[in-house]
Amino acid sequence: MTEIRPIQEHEAEPFLGLLCQVFDLDYGRAHSIFFTEPLFDLERKWALFENGKPVSILTTVPLEFGWGHAIGIAGVATEKERQGRGLAGKLLMEVIAESRRAGEGAVLLFAKDTRLYERLGFRIVDRVVRGEIESAPEEEIPFSLDFEQIRQMYDGWAAADPNRLRRNALRWKYWKWNLRVCTPFGDGYLCFEAGIIREIVTNAPPADWVLPAEAEWLGLESMARRLGTELKTMTPELSLMAYDVPGTPQFFMTDQF
Repeated sequence: MTEIRPIQEHEAEPFLGLLCQVFDLDYGRAHSIFFTEPLFDLERKWALFENGKPVSILTTVPLEFGWGHAIGIAGVATEKERQGRGLAGKLLMEVIAESRRAGEGAVLLFAKDTRLYERLGFRIVDRVVRGEIESAPEEEIPFSLDFEQIRQMYDGWAAADPNRLRRNALRWKYWKWNLRVCTPFGDGYLCFEAGIIREIVTNAPPADWVLPAEAEWLGLESMARRLGTELKTMTPELSLMAYDVPGTPQFFMTDQF
């Protein structure tokens, strides 16, 4: 018997086990993150069950843009011995149908292999790229901004375009959970983590960029263009795919789902 539904509490461990098996994750490390991250919600962890056993899974993540509500799809995984039978596609389309009934009909996901999703009606709208940014090296370490300053600048930036991702209280909690460090940049700020810039919020980027030495951009290619970012190199990492999404979404990898 086949059944598709959100998992129940006693099914969370098998769900995580399948996720770790497919993506070759360390179960112990994944366990501590899985149950404590702020967006954890059993109602958003879906599974296709065969005879009571979860064999294909995914997670939905709530998103809000100026044009309305959407979901991100993450962690699509099917038992290795059952792959190629169309289970993930069946699960995904049922989840999309249920999400549409809940007012979250627009869907986004990141993919390395786009073929399954293109067959289901998704389209590639952007790509995640990594590359070293053309800039002058910083001569001194800038001061860190406090959270309220960051929140006000981001919220103002997001409100200026309906295609930009809004952050509610839960999403800000998730953002802080990852221990972001932000410093001034132009009329806004940037987030710099272990050599990677994942977020730059500014309406007026400086003509000459001054950044930590060998700083790399990791984010949407369209966002880099909007910022006027000059990349010395550009390596594609993932495709951003959309289903029933208006326009081109604007967000940063600090909000990756």
